[in-house]
Amino acid sequence: MASRPIGVALDGEPVRQDRACPECGRNYRLIKALIRRDGDAYAIAFIALHRHSGAPEAWIDVILGTFGMSSVDDHVTFGCRVGPIDAQKEPTASLVAAAVPYGSDLIWGQKLSREQALGHPRLAEYWAVVDYLLLNDSEIHSHVYGPLLRASQ
Repeated sequence: MASRPIGVALDGEPVRQDRACPECGRNYRLIKALIRRDGDAYAIAFIALHRHSGAPEAWIDVILGTFGMSSVDDHVTFGCRVGPIDAQKEPTASLVAAAVPYGSDLIWGQKLSREQALGHPRLAEYWAVVDYLLLNDSEIHSHVYGPLLRASQ
């Protein structure tokens, strides 16, 4: 996993909502989180925890940009799916088209395709946020990997 960006932390408790999946009709959990870096708003993450074909998946969309201003000109959104893939023992993260189910609100800025994301200069920042979420939110971690084990256990 990529190293954690210095000073990255959740800004309060994420919003957690249960919704119906438009693809399969099953309920899934949507987690919305504001992430700060060095005290400033840094990213907004949408994490959709699905279970398709019996397998747990996390669809993680992250908006990187400047927040708290009226302009969204510097917003860019990346997306990935974390879950099982053939020939891998552990869940794997794969880039996907960003924020597909969320409409076209301006907050998303430029929604990147997989191909655009692969060459984007902020890709490493995105992966660092994904790693942070997977390691630090117990609901996301346990959905993808199983229960989070604490060092004291």
